[in-house]
Amino acid sequence: MILKKLKFQNIRSYKDMEIDFPRGATLLAGDIGAGKTSILLAIQFALFGLQPGQKGASILRQGESDASVFLEFEVDNNNIILERTLKKKKSITQEKNTITINNQSQELSTSEMKNKVIQILDYPKEFAKKSNLLYRFTVYTPQEEMKAIIQERPEIRLDTLRHIFGVDRYRRIKQNSQILLQKIKELVKIKEVEVREINILKEKLKKQTEERIQLTREVNNLTLEFQQTTESKKIEEQKLRALEEKIKQKQELDRELENRQIESQGKQAIKIRFEKEIRLMQQQTKEKIDFSEERLQQVSMLLAKHRQLLEESNTELMNTNSKISVLEEKKQRSSDLKQKIISLENCPTCFQKVGQEHKDRITKKSQYELEDADRELNQKIFQKQQLVKNLEKEKQLINGYEQDLKSLESDKIKSQHQKQIETKIKSDAIILDRTLQEINSLETEINQLHGKIQTFSEIQTSFETQKNIFEQINEKSRKTEITLAEKTRESEILKKILEDLEKEIQQKEKIRGQINYLRQLQDWLEEKFLAVITLTEKKVLAKLRAEFSEIFNQWFCILVSDSLSARLDEDFTPIISQQDYEIDYEFLSGGERTAVALAYRLALNQILNSLMSKIKTKGLLILDEPTDGFSDQQLDKMRDIFDQLDAEQLILVSHEQKIEGFVDKVIRIKKDGTSMVEGN
Repeated sequence: MILKKLKFQNIRSYKDMEIDFPRGATLLAGDIGAGKTSILLAIQFALFGLQPGQKGASILRQGESDASVFLEFEVDNNNIILERTLKKKKSITQEKNTITINNQSQELSTSEMKNKVIQILDYPKEFAKKSNLLYRFTVYTPQEEMKAIIQERPEIRLDTLRHIFGVDRYRRIKQNSQILLQKIKELVKIKEVEVREINILKEKLKKQTEERIQLTREVNNLTLEFQQTTESKKIEEQKLRALEEKIKQKQELDRELENRQIESQGKQAIKIRFEKEIRLMQQQTKEKIDFSEERLQQVSMLLAKHRQLLEESNTELMNTNSKISVLEEKKQRSSDLKQKIISLENCPTCFQKVGQEHKDRITKKSQYELEDADRELNQKIFQKQQLVKNLEKEKQLINGYEQDLKSLESDKIKSQHQKQIETKIKSDAIILDRTLQEINSLETEINQLHGKIQTFSEIQTSFETQKNIFEQINEKSRKTEITLAEKTRESEILKKILEDLEKEIQQKEKIRGQINYLRQLQDWLEEKFLAVITLTEKKVLAKLRAEFSEIFNQWFCILVSDSLSARLDEDFTPIISQQDYEIDYEFLSGGERTAVALAYRLALNQILNSLMSKIKTKGLLILDEPTDGFSDQQLDKMRDIFDQLDAEQLILVSHEQKIEGFVDKVIRIKKDGTSMVEGN
């Protein structure tokens, strides 16, 4: 993991800050209170968000309502950007979390973001639900926290380290084993109670087995009796069915006789109806209708002819009236012209005076025209009068022919009806004759059926007797069947009880086996497993303590005089010795205490990176004021520390000017919230 860029707003004392982190050793330099540690807290917040118990107010700039952090870093050649925001409402909460991997962005919840970062850094999954101890001890631990761990009570420090190293799983195994042992003991007691009744159950099984044998004998006897009764029942039933068949035959004959009698009565009714209808129709045909089809056709032709003549006369009358109107108009025009000429003095065209001779000539011509029109008009009036007379005559003739036609058509209908009646009389006579024959045939059949029915006179008595015999046998069979069913049911129930008893006994025997197994498991857990776990735990802790102690002493010896040495006791408490004399931590100088804390921190980092070889934060190490209280000689030794660390990216926070000569880059942090990069 290599940090590349950090940007944040409204974090602690900073309004706005942006820093580019180079590879190699980088020093965050500046005066005390410039905000160097705030940068490290911003990195931690970007990675993991607010820590359990940490309040948003601890990092939100005073007087601001929101804050944001942008962190860009590289893991396994993947470029990753984390963005988080804080929002102040009723309380300060984490509002937005965005992760961008190789330009692919995704917005996540706070817990999802933390899980994703832990996955990217390849931290063990169990650290997802814990505080970021692994990050603090492998990457960044504030110096005062490391000193606090060294000065903590041994049992608390040991528990913390057990948790970090994962050794506390052995304790959990032992605790869980004790819980399991308690559960096994409780289960054994419960199962022992469950198997107490096994002898009683076996005795009960024996007794009920004997009862079932006796019941089986009774069922067999009843089965034999039921079979015999069933055979007798079948024989009597066959006799009864034979008698039932004869009764059915008699009933069939009775129904047939009834049908024939009903049919005969119907035929008699038909006979009477037809005889009555024939008499009525004969009365209707006594008076003959005289009708001639030729006369009807002649009258129809004459009627059509005179209707045609009437239509032609009407047409001619209309033409004559039109001509009379034309002649009257012509006569009027001639009369008007004559009067106009007589009274005319001057010509309307040339305005010359019209002579008397010219007037007489025109008057004479007009007079001739009037006389011709009168003659022709009189002829047309006479012709009109003749046409009117002819029309009246034709109407009278047509009316007479219409009356004759109606009378002939009425006679035709009556004649046709009379012929239909005569035809129906002949048809009904044939039907009546056939009906009489059918009546005679039915009477013969009825007499024959009466004879056949007489042969079944005693059958009903025989049937009733046989029915009583069958019902007695059937009742006996039914009672035997019911008793057999009850006994069989009893036997089945008893069989089921026996099966349940056998299963219960088998289960009890199985529980006995389980009890034996649980006791063996209990002995194995108590005598072997817990002893192995305890021994393994001691060996793991001893190995860790030995490696940790050796590495811790190596770092410590680099930082202090050769006369001092360091080791860890069983509680991982640093023990400082000088010429075989142990020196209490409280009596160490400030620089020596810092050396102890720094050596402890570096050793812990090295051990964790070795144990958890897959984690992706190995290349990054952050040291916060690692030289607090160091002398000039100790400060000089920091160069050797940095060289031996050989970290791909080392970030230091210090106000010691001498450290600037030991690093590749210096980022100067000023109190006004600005930064400046310098290279060495």
